[in-house]
Amino acid sequence: MKSKPRIPKYIIIKNQILEEIKQGVYAVGEAIPSDNELMRNLSVSKSTITQALKSLESEGYISRQQGRGSFVLPQSQRKAVLNLSICPMEHEEEQFWTSLVNEFNQTSRDFQICLTFLSNQNAPLRDILFQSFASGNAPDLFSLDGPDVPYWAYMNSLLPLDDYLPESFLGTFIEPILQQGTFRGHIYHLGYTESTLCILYNKELFSSLGISVPKTLEESWSWDEFTDVCSFLKKHTSIPYPLLMDSGRGLSPRLGEWLTYSGLPFIYQNNGSLFSPDFSKTEGYINSPETVAAMEWLGSLYHKYHYTHTENISSSFPGSFAMSLSLPSAYFQAAKQCDTIGILPLPHACRTATPHGSWGLCMSRQTKYPELCAEFLKYVFNFQNQLKISRYTGMPVIKDIYDAMKSFHAVSSQTNILFSQLRTCSFTRPQTPAYPFFSKQFSYTYYNIAQGADPKKELDLMARLTDDHLYRHNYYKL
Repeated sequence: MKSKPRIPKYIIIKNQILEEIKQGVYAVGEAIPSDNELMRNLSVSKSTITQALKSLESEGYISRQQGRGSFVLPQSQRKAVLNLSICPMEHEEEQFWTSLVNEFNQTSRDFQICLTFLSNQNAPLRDILFQSFASGNAPDLFSLDGPDVPYWAYMNSLLPLDDYLPESFLGTFIEPILQQGTFRGHIYHLGYTESTLCILYNKELFSSLGISVPKTLEESWSWDEFTDVCSFLKKHTSIPYPLLMDSGRGLSPRLGEWLTYSGLPFIYQNNGSLFSPDFSKTEGYINSPETVAAMEWLGSLYHKYHYTHTENISSSFPGSFAMSLSLPSAYFQAAKQCDTIGILPLPHACRTATPHGSWGLCMSRQTKYPELCAEFLKYVFNFQNQLKISRYTGMPVIKDIYDAMKSFHAVSSQTNILFSQLRTCSFTRPQTPAYPFFSKQFSYTYYNIAQGADPKKELDLMARLTDDHLYRHNYYKL
């Protein structure tokens, strides 16, 4: 049996002070005890008191005044405050959200947004959300990675967005975004970024070696052609690895979803599969001959040919590299520093297949303000704000931006490869509440195969573990 998630100390303190305010222990306009008094009386640290008081201030219960103290506000002055929790992937994304929320709060008359950034590095995001929901303090809106949505929807933690947002608004999104956010007939998630997987390459190096590159999706290399290029680069350059993995970060189960995101397309390209159509089992699917062969080929790039790596050598990118399996954001960030990086479509086997999906916003079932949440979502996804974030990600999520880019001929041959992959051969990761468990198991399986473990044995073990998980959770039936 799982232990009950621990409620953060600052939330316990915040609720204790709030209860005293509601009971009239502190009257309107009266100061509550000072920070130092609270620290002594409650035997907690300064940071805990600060967090608790900031939370009370954000919800409109107190006003903290520099040098004077914290004072109880009247009900009439309390403007609704929505808590928004974002897990940013990069520093520029954090800047985007800070700017967006500040601009909203300066112009909004009806409610305010209190923004909090969460980190997946200090503690798993799922654990943080568990604690929030268990304590009754879940944020009104929060970011989730797309494939985790079915789990939280199944846990009855999310409100369907299509109950509060009109079809005319939802119809502005590109289809993959809606597909990723839908579970059992309802939309629970709207991606504010979109993604795919690509090969970045050193244009100057390739030109000097006379390597001809595919310029469209239709010209993409086969697996054999791709490994021939890797072999050529290994022979004719001093670069240790022809292919960097994740811009040099390497391969580690601690990298989380990256291993699954980057590994699954090669299974689909070889006509492999993951689950049965009803998501009730993986035996015979994740360990099918096609899947095994795909993972065997992928593993050989590491332990057999040494074309790529598991260790972190990110200092090689973008200064000294030949190719890199990367997210598009790596291209858009590196392109600001130099113009020698190009984009290649993923190589293919029996067919082309690329992943899609990324982080987006969900509405908590604990929110008291679903209509206000819907209003803020409309603000986040208006044309101007989405244009701002797409300048960072390069992958818009609303149709109007694609249409505008096409009208103004703003799509380069490089980004057109990304858009082509998204439109024609992208797949949505398995939409099942079992996905978080599946992804974690796949990360270890992929890593072990890259280290030289037998693909069939590893995938057989993964099938047994995943199917046991499905059985213990009654196949996630309602």
